[in-house]
Amino acid sequence: MQTAQRDEFDLLAGQINKIFDHVWHQHFSVFSPTEGWSPPVNLYRLANRLEVCVDLAGVERKSIDVRVEPGRLTIRGLRAAPEPPRDADEVMRILTMEIDHGSFCRVLKLPERVDLARIESEYKNGLLWVRLPLREAG
Repeated sequence: MQTAQRDEFDLLAGQINKIFDHVWHQHFSVFSPTEGWSPPVNLYRLANRLEVCVDLAGVERKSIDVRVEPGRLTIRGLRAAPEPPRDADEVMRILTMEIDHGSFCRVLKLPERVDLARIESEYKNGLLWVRLPLREAG
C-alpha cells in the first residue's frame, strides 16, 4: 500500500512541477536579470529614407553602440537602474520597479537599398534617431 501511495504522490508532484514550469516561463521568465531588455522602436518610411526612433530614456550617450551592416541595424547599450538622490547612510526600500535597466540590444532587419555610407544618428531628449538614406531603385 505504501508503494501505491508513493507512486500517486510522485505523479502528483510531477504534475505540479509541470504547472509551475509553465506558469514561470509564461509570466516570470522575462524578469531574469541575465536576459537584458529590448527598447521600444518606431520605424518610419519616408520618400527617400527610413527613420528609426529608439526610446532610450535615462541611457547615457557614451553607453550607446550603433552598428550598421548590410541588412542589419544593431543598437546595444546599458542603462543603470534609476535611483533617487539620497544620503550615504539613508536606507532605501524599492516598492515597485517597472523601468527596465541593465544591458539592452535591439536588432532591426534593413532593406538592401540602405546607403551605408550616408547613415546619420542623433540622440536628443532620451530618443535615439537613426536616419537611413535609401539608394535609388534600379
